[in-house]
Amino acid sequence: MISARRLYFLLSLIVASALVWKGVDLLTRPPVQAAPSSSLPSTAQQRGAALRETKAPTGHAAPDAPVEASVEEMVRDAAGDPEKSLAAFNKIDECLTLENDKELVDSTDLKITRENGGMQVQLLAHKADEKALQALRRECAGLTGRTRLDRFQLLEYAVNQHEAGALARYIYAGPQGDRHALKERPDDPAVIEWRRVALKRLDDSIAQGYLDALTLNTSGHLELGVAVGAPELYMEQLAFNKIVGAINSTEGPYPKEVFEGWIKSISAQQRADAEAQAERIFQAWKRRTTAPHATITPSATSQASR
Repeated sequence: MISARRLYFLLSLIVASALVWKGVDLLTRPPVQAAPSSSLPSTAQQRGAALRETKAPTGHAAPDAPVEASVEEMVRDAAGDPEKSLAAFNKIDECLTLENDKELVDSTDLKITRENGGMQVQLLAHKADEKALQALRRECAGLTGRTRLDRFQLLEYAVNQHEAGALARYIYAGPQGDRHALKERPDDPAVIEWRRVALKRLDDSIAQGYLDALTLNTSGHLELGVAVGAPELYMEQLAFNKIVGAINSTEGPYPKEVFEGWIKSISAQQRADAEAQAERIFQAWKRRTTAPHATITPSATSQASR
């Protein structure tokens, strides 16, 4: 039987995986929906529902995206727009993956099954079909060497503007796209500096109350080689509940039983520190989203689901 703590850890990794793909222009093949063996009103489901509800209404329908715009056109159109910058970066990454003859994933499904008193969590990936690959080849035609070299400037801009999903993409991409650098070259000064900056960006975004950063707390720190313990998890979920609860005028997605479990596993001082930090994060979110002329944009409320 998987423990609640272990289940949460696994779900955090899955959520982070989904965030990595946030902002990607999904390919055209409709996914095959995975049917769970049983209905599970899990924390992950509650979190996903809360994040969907936090998307700010625009008041009008979004215009249709250009059909098969070339990647170079996407890059030119991305200037000064963090959402388009992230989308352009992801499109370039798809083009490079296609060049290397690797399989592309167009969507994922979360499947949770119960059997023999236990629980199994799976992230099901759906591959792009040939029609979608042909469309992508047309989009990628004309990709220049300069765009390849400069693509991380697009990602850096999206991260600096707190475009949701950009931070996860940044952390999981690794230094200049080298996902193995942290393990293979941990003593490289460039890798050490990248890790320092990545940790600061993650911690600063959490401190400011960005929901996608809070969601990335566990898996992001783990990817960067920093263990997250029970006090940090308690703080993360408490801050998340406060912010989402304020947005949706509810008590938040996490039930009190979750917090009672964490409280039993930490000391009184750890609890007090975590609660104080969660309140500071909540107050930072309030200041950021209620300042004069401030609006709660999809980025401000995480964009974890568009």
